[in-house]
Amino acid sequence: MAMLLKMIENNMPIDEIVYCNIMATSTIGAEYPEMYKYLDKVDRYLIKIIGKKITRLQSPISFEKQFYTVKQRGKYEGKIYGFPWNLGAWCNSVLKVSTLDKYFKQQGKYISYIGIAYDEPKRYERLAANERAPLYEWRMTEKDCLQYTKEKGLYNPLYDKFKRLGCWFCVKQGLDSLRILRHDYPEYWKMMLDWQKDSEVKFKPNYTIQQLEERFIQEDYLMENKAS
Repeated sequence: MAMLLKMIENNMPIDEIVYCNIMATSTIGAEYPEMYKYLDKVDRYLIKIIGKKITRLQSPISFEKQFYTVKQRGKYEGKIYGFPWNLGAWCNSVLKVSTLDKYFKQQGKYISYIGIAYDEPKRYERLAANERAPLYEWRMTEKDCLQYTKEKGLYNPLYDKFKRLGCWFCVKQGLDSLRILRHDYPEYWKMMLDWQKDSEVKFKPNYTIQQLEERFIQEDYLMENKAS
């Protein structure tokens, strides 16, 4: 968001703003409800300022459907995908990257602007020849970006809860994020508990969702007793 706002401020050419939406199930999105409200707010701003709104691509398959898809070859042939591994997670490549790649191949030659902040040098080093990272070139850190969006009135309120944003079922999120998920979005947490029952792959390398549930219950118990 900070990159887009700064590009508009600098009168840089913007042909299209692309976002790939992933569904958790056939009816529930992978983003938190607040994110979809935020995207609608951004759309209203963009239409007013530059006469464009976000192109929302849709992954053709939900996370849950791929989760229960049976592997047809390899070491785990005959088993469902289950939760992605922390390293080489199938969710990003199967659901998001493939959808974006298919769309971009239809565009001919293009330059892709990606919001890589100045404190993400490793990501910057992996850019392809047709990719640019203006934030990095402007030396804007993540902290700078958050402050900039506040100044522009387009700060995402989810950052008041989470340090990082992404799919609510992301296997790479930290324990602090998972605690918030369990407390504030219990219906999503229950879905993850149910998924874990069918997945041979643990949600975390050292934890199943059930083990995390037991850990968080114990933490709640200790906090309650400490408070009393």
